[in-house]
Amino acid sequence: MHFNVNSPFWRFMDTLVRFTELNLVYLLCCIPIVTIGTSSAALYSTLFQYDQHDDVPLVKEFFRRWKKEFKQSFPAWLIFLVLIAAVIFAITFWSQLPMKTGLSYVVLAMMVIFCVFLATTLEWFFAIEARYSNKFWRTFQIAFQMPWMTSAILYTLALLAIDIAFATLAVFTHVIRIIAIFFGIAWIFYAKSLLMLRCFDRIDHPNKDHSFPSVRAVS
Repeated sequence: MHFNVNSPFWRFMDTLVRFTELNLVYLLCCIPIVTIGTSSAALYSTLFQYDQHDDVPLVKEFFRRWKKEFKQSFPAWLIFLVLIAAVIFAITFWSQLPMKTGLSYVVLAMMVIFCVFLATTLEWFFAIEARYSNKFWRTFQIAFQMPWMTSAILYTLALLAIDIAFATLAVFTHVIRIIAIFFGIAWIFYAKSLLMLRCFDRIDHPNKDHSFPSVRAVS
């Protein structure tokens, strides 16, 4: 029997194994909770590199980029954690109000708007950090503004749709949760990274988009 390691089947199996290893490493690095931001930035950075060179050793590259991203992504994730905690507290407090007045619904609407901006900023922040070299608060500024750019809003909606669809399936489907643990998260990030790279291409070429001329791409 002829064994061809370059056949489509074995190449797919090799990719599946590599992404499974990357997925498990990512989840392990997220266990402390406070390292989720660094791990996400490192995963995006690794996948961006994979898009250019598909033979890159994924796990080794992930750890190399984890160390590189830690300095900026760790405090950024702490800020996001504080904001998320504040949102949860505010919504819980609002739901416990004995009487809902007109003013309370105005506050609820403000909280919803805040949640939308927080979600869209968080959606882009660690990918932007992984892709570009900018100062800490400049990265926040770009991540806050980018989702609402004319050239990026459709990508933002697509990214949110991927997250919502995956979360919904994971909640209601036991099999999806098992798949996610072994290799699903890495594939979700990869799908999102492909969308982000197409959007970033508009930034990398100023003739197409002059919105953020100061961003500097990094490898």
